[in-house]
Amino acid sequence: DAYRLVINDLLRKKIQCQKYQKHFEEAWQTAQRIDLNEPNDTLQFGLRYEVALCGYLSGHYGEAHGQILQTRFYIADSTLFSPLDVLEILTLNELDRWTESKEVFKRYAAHHQLSVNVDELYSFLKKKPKSPEKAQLLSFIMPGVGQMYAGFPKEGLVSVGLQTLALGFGVYHVWHRYYLIGFFTGAGMFQAFYFGGARRAELMAEETNRRRKAKNNQKIRTVLIESENKKGK
Repeated sequence: DAYRLVINDLLRKKIQCQKYQKHFEEAWQTAQRIDLNEPNDTLQFGLRYEVALCGYLSGHYGEAHGQILQTRFYIADSTLFSPLDVLEILTLNELDRWTESKEVFKRYAAHHQLSVNVDELYSFLKKKPKSPEKAQLLSFIMPGVGQMYAGFPKEGLVSVGLQTLALGFGVYHVWHRYYLIGFFTGAGMFQAFYFGGARRAELMAEETNRRRKAKNNQKIRTVLIESENKKGK
């Protein structure tokens, strides 16, 4: 037991150094060496929380959330769980599990008596994420519409303009009997803009979802940070 305690203590100190240097992946790897078979609930909670935190910081969100669930399962003293709520909310957000995050936030707000309208904070749930597949399909059906659906109307108009110009170039030269230029150059440019525009629409939808996620995550993170700062005063 004494050996285990010493090793775990040294590993935690090493993790603190790695986190200070922002070497989060290394901290995560170090955390995997921690012996979690600790009979003392307080010590075991600290160790498991450290592992989950390293998972979150290093981007291993699934493993981090798994460790949070294990902590709630293996620790008998539920009074220790309060710090887990913040970490679980942030982790669930990264996993796009916003509905679960909202429920945990409600519990957190009630426990700390926060004057926060949780439904309003999570009002973005009413907006469905953009579908990359739908954006691409719309672009195939009507050039430019996919980009507009994805939230980039200007690029949609540019895409329409480029495809119109390419098509017009080809038709003009075919009309004047420059068949090779008309078919190969005009049709080639049109095909490139057409399929490229559809692929671009798909990427734009994904970008819009990433931006929304970052914005929503930041809004929730700001509320949590302000709450935790007030607790620390």
